[in-house]
Amino acid sequence: MNRFALFTDVSLNPQARLGIGGYLFVPVSFLEAEPHDIQHGEVSARLKIRRFTETSSTTLEVQTVLWALEDLQDELAGPVGENLRIYIDSQCVAGLLGRRARLVDSDFIARRSGQPLTNAALYSAFYAAYDRLGFQLIKVTGHSRTGSHDTVQRVFSYVDREVRKALTLWRDSSASLEMTSD
Repeated sequence: MNRFALFTDVSLNPQARLGIGGYLFVPVSFLEAEPHDIQHGEVSARLKIRRFTETSSTTLEVQTVLWALEDLQDELAGPVGENLRIYIDSQCVAGLLGRRARLVDSDFIARRSGQPLTNAALYSAFYAAYDRLGFQLIKVTGHSRTGSHDTVQRVFSYVDREVRKALTLWRDSSASLEMTSD
């Protein structure tokens, strides 16, 4: 069976509640290259980007992973187990599997307020995707120094850079549209 790596990252404008999610899906063999052999253009050419509105950082992180898995469902038919590694820098997503028993046992209700968790439906969908696919989650240290990058960190930094650039372009194009419509 083929082995794959999925990198996801997001960039958010919290005031406008607008965000960009991006993912890169590559064979694991792509990561066997030396870090300096991975080119920015090679990563950006394969990167998928999507805009999200009315979102927050936690919501956007989970939305992006779910969107990527849904988008790739044909390539990921059936359980993939350790054959799919998802690289993320989100502490929330990285911790979801460890929090699963507590969240499910509480029926996704907040202990303090007694209210349903804001992202309950997304968490439930994430667990369903995990049950279906059995992927492996790998937490990447985001925004590390370039000199210390291994191949995974280099690829992730390119994904991060492209996602941030896409948000800037979206924000700038929206601002220019508002100025011209006055």
